[in-house]
Parts: sequence; C-alpha cells; structure tokens
Amino acid sequence: MIKWKEIDYKKRNKLLFAGAGVLLVLAWFLAFQKTYLAYRENTRLNGLIGNDISNSTQYDFTRKSKVLDSLSKVYQSDSATWNDNFLSEASRAINSPRIQVYFNNLPKNNAMQVDSTAVKSKSLTLKGDYRSIVASVAELEKINTLGYLSTVTLKFDNRRVSANERKVIEGEVGFKVKLEK
Repeated sequence: MIKWKEIDYKKRNKLLFAGAGVLLVLAWFLAFQKTYLAYRENTRLNGLIGNDISNSTQYDFTRKSKVLDSLSKVYQSDSATWNDNFLSEASRAINSPRIQVYFNNLPKNNAMQVDSTAVKSKSLTLKGDYRSIVASVAELEKINTLGYLSTVTLKFDNRRVSANERKVIEGEVGFKVKLEK
C-alpha cells in the first residue's frame, strides 16, 4: 500500500484533478441532472405554445370565465318555479320557534337587467334573538334553490317592555337569482 506522504507533489496534483472530476460527475448526477432536464422540458414546452401560459391574460380570462359560468349555473332558475317554491323552501330552513318570518312583498321593481341577463331578487324579514337568526341565515345559505344570498342586514330593537325580556333583533335577508332564458 502506498502512503500519502510517499507520493510526490506532481502525482498529488494529478490525483487532485481526477478527484475533482469524479466529484463533479457525482454532483451532476445527484443534484443538477434533474434540474437541467426540467429546464430543458420547460423551454421545449414554451417553444410549442409560443409564450408562458401562466402569465397569459387570455388564459386567466378563460379560466375565470369558466368559474363564473359554473357559479352562475348554480343560481339559475325558472322564474315561475322560483316564485312558487321560495316561501316553502325558506320556511323549511327556518324551523326555530323563536324566529318570526315575514315575506317582504314590496311592489318595487325586483327584476333588473344585467348584460342581457335578467336577475330577480326577494327578501325575508326575520325577528328573534341573535343566535337563532344567525343559525337560520346559515341554513338559508345552504339552500341553492333560494338563489344567491346577496344581503344580510341586522337591526337591534332598543324598545324593551321588561328587563327579563330577550333582546329582539330584526334581520333582513335578500336573495338574487339569475332567470333562465
């Protein structure tokens, strides 16, 4: 066996270059090969489509458009069916005896045109304590056939008849639905 001290400096320099080459090849296989292959694949794919797809405004627009269309279809309904089933669906969700429900049948114009799409709205007034109203609003929000829950307004009634009476809160809940053509 040859000892390290017996090798002169010329042979040590040759071994140093050979060792550096072996370490470079080992480093290539362990760390840089997969990164280089991924970079080459990315360059090849970008060349096929012409530009980077993640920064494309057209790609973002079409992706967002598909998401909005799918959301719009969830809250799309026939006008007659929605009018007929609105109260029954809402009363099925509100099953607390501590809540009073009033349907706001105001003669205001509740149908509006938005970009050639008709949107109708209805609202309910709920009276009761805070926890019951919040639980009822959560149940109403789960029902897709009522439409999109567009507004929730809570008002506190300061008038109290006696000290032991529960605080009454009045809440208005508004729904909107996109009408089918």
